[in-house]
Amino acid sequence: MTSICCISDCHLGFRHRLKVQRMKDYEKAFNEALDKALSYEPILLIFGGDTFHHIRPDPKSMQTVVKRIREIADSIPCVFSIGNHEIETHLGSSYIPLLSDMHENIHVLTSESPHKYFKIDGRKLGVHGFQYIRNKKIAEEKLEEITAQISEDDINILCIHQAIEGCLEPHEISLTQLRQSAEKYDLILSGHVHKHQPITEISDITPAFYIGSTERISFNESENETGFLLFTNFDFQKPRFIQINSATMKVIKKDLGRKKPSEINKDIEKIIEENQHIACLRLTLSAEIDGDYFDVFHDWDERYPEFTILDVSLIPASGDETISLERLEINEKIFDEYFEKRGIGDKEELKSLCKELYQKHSN
Repeated sequence: MTSICCISDCHLGFRHRLKVQRMKDYEKAFNEALDKALSYEPILLIFGGDTFHHIRPDPKSMQTVVKRIREIADSIPCVFSIGNHEIETHLGSSYIPLLSDMHENIHVLTSESPHKYFKIDGRKLGVHGFQYIRNKKIAEEKLEEITAQISEDDINILCIHQAIEGCLEPHEISLTQLRQSAEKYDLILSGHVHKHQPITEISDITPAFYIGSTERISFNESENETGFLLFTNFDFQKPRFIQINSATMKVIKKDLGRKKPSEINKDIEKIIEENQHIACLRLTLSAEIDGDYFDVFHDWDERYPEFTILDVSLIPASGDETISLERLEINEKIFDEYFEKRGIGDKEELKSLCKELYQKHSN
């Protein structure tokens, strides 16, 4: 069985919410994706871009990638695309092209080197592409240029890291341009969009897919499956999406109704304890607070440090009744009450400074 594995958007080095554990999560997902991919004994590994999250990766992330890829390249060719997180303006600002100098079996697709050909099972297979280009006109001209250079007699794969019209806006590649180029390719792959999905707008001409990501980088992606694409026996129509076990992530939205602060605290505590198996948890809650907002506990992440990320936001709801506003005089008593309700009543120096600044600038 001839297998080709495609991995994208690993984002190594990203400290999601400045959490060191999240850096470890991205490294773990990257290694698991590689281990699973290697179990299928692929004849080619394609990386769809944003292997790193930063232009100049931290030493640990760079070491992880270089060590694994050099070992793999001893027996399996590896082709890399360059993503938007890995480049500013041109190749001088990216470290990814250096991978090509580390092993003869590693090739990075750039404007200067957009084609790589392999002899596989007696067939000639070409992988084509270029680094992420932010300018739509330049990106489309580059796609047209490299497409004109290839032969339709070969098996050709286009691998880019661009936003394609219809899937993500703003886009750098229009459907018109992509459809004009599509007939030259047997398969079109793109990184950039973290949810694996077919690019249906051109699938009537050529099989096309966003590869997906190995780890989620925001709570907006909490429901995305993570993994990589597996193609077997040059069947590009029906790839398998191989899932990996990235860090668990969940978003809960709930209206708690009208309740006293103490009841709201108990409800939030119950929701958190019911989801302690989730590594990254976000609660977006609303409630009509029958009492003082500052009597609702807010520092939940400090109370439950076992979560990698615990994000709790409570939006006070007004209900249907008319809200009456009364003039409130700010005085030293207000400062004292605020500090007590926030649990920082012992911060006398800070409290005195606030009062001093108020007296100085209130008028």
